[in-house]
Amino acid sequence: MSRARFGGRVAVVTGGASGLGEAVAGRLAAEGARVVVADVDGGGAERVAAAVVAGGGTARPVAADVTRRADVARMVQAAQELGGLHVLVLSAAVEVQARLGDTTDDDWQRVLDVNLKGPFVCLQQAIPVMVRGGGGAVVALGSTLGLIGQPRFAAYCASKGALVNLCKQVAIEHAADGVRVNVVAPSACETGLFARTAEQSGDAAGMKRLVASRIPMGRLGTADDVCDTILFLASDESSYLSGAVLPLDGGLAARRQ
Repeated sequence: MSRARFGGRVAVVTGGASGLGEAVAGRLAAEGARVVVADVDGGGAERVAAAVVAGGGTARPVAADVTRRADVARMVQAAQELGGLHVLVLSAAVEVQARLGDTTDDDWQRVLDVNLKGPFVCLQQAIPVMVRGGGGAVVALGSTLGLIGQPRFAAYCASKGALVNLCKQVAIEHAADGVRVNVVAPSACETGLFARTAEQSGDAAGMKRLVASRIPMGRLGTADDVCDTILFLASDESSYLSGAVLPLDGGLAARRQ
C-alpha cells in the first residue's frame, strides 16, 4: 500500500497494544499515518510503537485507561503534538462470558465502562480537536454481538449494541463539522477477543472450526479483513459514508438478521 494514503495525518488507536488494535496501528503507520498507540497496558503500547518506528514509521505510546478523562486527554494531546488528530480508531474492549442471571454488578460495570463509557469519553475529547482541524474520521470496533443476541454475553451484547447507537448519534450531530463516524462489526476473528477465548477453552482449534462452520463463507475473519475495512472507512475513499455499521462477518448477518 502507498504510504501517501494517510500521509500527513495523525491517528489514535485505543487498545493498540494487542490484537486487532495492534494490527490496525501497524497498518495505519505503514500507509503513512503518525500513530498514537494508546492502551491501558503501557508496556505493550511501547512495544507496538517501537515496532512501528523500527519499520520506518512514526508512533508514540501512551498508557491510557479509556474510562479516565485525564488519560484520554493525554492521549489526545499526544496526537496534537504529532500534528493534529485526523483518525480515531476505538478498539479497546473487554468481555465477560456470563448469562444475564450470572452477570455480577462488577462485571456488568466493567464491561459497560470500557466498551461504552470509554468510547463516549474518547469521542468527547477527540471530536473538538478534529472539528478545529477541519474534520476527521472515527471508526469504532463493534461486534456481531452488538447486532444480535448471544447466550452468555449479556453485558458484552448490551455494550456493543449501545455503542452502535452512540456512534450513529455522534455521526448525525457532527456531520456538518466534517467528522464521519462509522462502526465495523466483525464476527469471530483469528485475532482479538475471540482468539483469546478460544485459547482459554482448552481446544482452540476445535472451537475455531465450530464457529467457522456456522459462517456462510466457512472461515473466521482475519486481522487483514478488519484492517482493510477500517482503513477504508478512515480514508477519503469513504468520504460520503457516515453513521454506517458494516457487518464484517462472512455473510453471517444475511442469515441472522
